[in-house]
Amino acid sequence: MSTAKKTAQKRRPPRRTLTEPVVQPIPGESLTSWVGALAQQQGFEMKPLLRELHLDRIGGLSAAEMRLSDPVVRRMEKLSGVDAERLHAMTLARYAGNALPHLPMFSSDGVAVQQWHKGAWFHHSQARWCPKCLRGPNSPRWLLSWKLPWSFACVDHRAFMVTECQACWDTVEFRHDAPPERSCENWTDEGEGTYSLGEPCGFSLALGQPVPVSDDAVLTLQTRVNAWLDGMPAHEDRTLVALAAVLIPLLSPSMVRHGDPLLRYAVRSPRGTTQRQRKGRRPWTDSLRVAAAVYAADRLLCRRYSPAEVAEWIADLRLIDHRRAPWRMDMTELAYGPSLRPNPFVEPLVQRGLITLGGWL
Repeated sequence: MSTAKKTAQKRRPPRRTLTEPVVQPIPGESLTSWVGALAQQQGFEMKPLLRELHLDRIGGLSAAEMRLSDPVVRRMEKLSGVDAERLHAMTLARYAGNALPHLPMFSSDGVAVQQWHKGAWFHHSQARWCPKCLRGPNSPRWLLSWKLPWSFACVDHRAFMVTECQACWDTVEFRHDAPPERSCENWTDEGEGTYSLGEPCGFSLALGQPVPVSDDAVLTLQTRVNAWLDGMPAHEDRTLVALAAVLIPLLSPSMVRHGDPLLRYAVRSPRGTTQRQRKGRRPWTDSLRVAAAVYAADRLLCRRYSPAEVAEWIADLRLIDHRRAPWRMDMTELAYGPSLRPNPFVEPLVQRGLITLGGWL
């Protein structure tokens, strides 16, 4: 080795590592949120921290939040002191086979991974959150369940989840391989001048004012859905989610006429009348629409209808509300989507022409 290289190695600063005490994850926290809190506590830049935790070896932070490999878990457990069970609980793999399809056996299988992403109902980049939770003593910490469409209300704060910045009224997107945002980074037209340059919105997500839930039934239903997410559901909870899954794109105002007024608004508003949502959003990305679907499913199941009678009831109410367009269900979604296979309500709806199998509009 030349003298110049030896001198350069001597001048190179020693490699940093985590120092105790290490910030601990809060119950239900997502991996990206905890890694962001860890970077802030330890004074690490994100890339060096990902290298130190060996997360760069499995595709970065976004891929790690899907599933952690055993060698990476052992490395993270050694450096942070957080046990393997809690590390795995911060990844979406905990919902595989339940709220999400079973994960592909090999992450390198591109076709299987693509099919999984196409059928899985989760927010890969779009954020939803409870502002009051972000103001907590450990703030801002983001929960893993917020990435799923089935989180539509915060039971602790009796409020609906927020899905848009309350300053620019646009959706908030997660950056790739970065911790969740603290403020809205959407570019606005404010400050446009000679060079047509905009500026970030910059509104703090924790300062938003969530809409309170006025109907206790919505909170009860969220509690039941949470039991299903946690793998401890009753048979009635599974049936509830199965029916809600097919109702999300088939809702009409008459199905929620006795519910929370905000749920009726979510169904009546233009965003709920077509499958071609703003920026390509699918119906299940709207938390209010999901809440309305779960509410309508619960009221319908109380009547103890058979799947065929449920399909007839849905068809009649959609006819009353002049909703005639069928739901074009993607075949991959039918095979891999949450609560869609096996789902006793799909076949009768296909026979009634309310669901057609094909691609999204």
